[in-house]
Amino acid sequence: MKSRNVLVASAVTVTILAAGCSSGSSGGAAKLKLEKTSIVVDAFPAIDSAGLYIAEMDGLFTAQGLNVTIVPVTNPPPSTQTLIDGQVKGTYDITAGDYVTYIDNELGGKAKLRIIAEASFLQPNVLTLLVKEGSPINEISQLRDRTVSVNAPDDIGTLLVDSLLVEHGIPPEQVKFNNDVAFPNVAQTLESNEVSAAFSPEPFVSLDEENAGIEELADLDQGSAQDFPIQGYAVTQAWAEENPSTLKAFTTALSQGQEIADTNRAAVEKAVEKYLKVPPTAAAFISLPAFPLGVDATRLQRVVSAMVRFGLLPQRDSSFKISSMIGSLGLAVLPVSPIPGRRC
Repeated sequence: MKSRNVLVASAVTVTILAAGCSSGSSGGAAKLKLEKTSIVVDAFPAIDSAGLYIAEMDGLFTAQGLNVTIVPVTNPPPSTQTLIDGQVKGTYDITAGDYVTYIDNELGGKAKLRIIAEASFLQPNVLTLLVKEGSPINEISQLRDRTVSVNAPDDIGTLLVDSLLVEHGIPPEQVKFNNDVAFPNVAQTLESNEVSAAFSPEPFVSLDEENAGIEELADLDQGSAQDFPIQGYAVTQAWAEENPSTLKAFTTALSQGQEIADTNRAAVEKAVEKYLKVPPTAAAFISLPAFPLGVDATRLQRVVSAMVRFGLLPQRDSSFKISSMIGSLGLAVLPVSPIPGRRC
């Protein structure tokens, strides 16, 4: 796989990469006294979590002294809000979900969250609008007065579809939304004509194209949404304060998994086959997002701006700085231990 450029939070992150190739001990977080050695991560079942899957599959968490259980969201339709609700109750230690919902919960006072790592940002054909085979709709302009499905209301799908519509001169209010179509049900919903187009991510895009003849109407990685940040990892502020060493161990191993995901397509394919139950024939053709290291506050601020622009946040929140959900943890300067067996 062709390596993508890794964008990072600040110049200090160069130290992270250098530490990964140092000749010293791989100790670091593994030598710390961990507050918790067993943690549960509730992850939205998407290609964006590949770095997490690889870290578990390759024993990177175990090397840091952690026993990590990855739980996929199962409530239909799955959404990041489901993850956060469980996180606030203490069912899950860490969640992997979209930034739109994290920010909405933070500003709405529903949860005090801290973003501890990025999972992904957009690349071509990772998030798309799909139509059924033979659909009369072959242009974005034909979506006026039509219904488009997303998996949750006022979520990342809504934001990206709104951006696409505006880029093509269509006010979002001229399109209706069906807000509760789970991604595994997209093909059936399109075939039954309940909706004219559907928001869908990988690996569902490749699976539906292969199995149901579903076609891509538009790639959402365009215009103002190009390279848009999609998913990340979050903890509650209280959890971060109570478990600093455990958090450091987790982010160290996750960073190693992220680096592998961004440079080794074969590892990503193996991970999605195992954790997302994607058959090898489909995994070979899945479009991949970028898997960055660290947390880039400038990149994530784009989410806040887009949410205000498209009415997912009130105008009064336009001054909100997402760095307030990041900076207090100092995660950008955490050293990353060498990846076992990696030659620098």
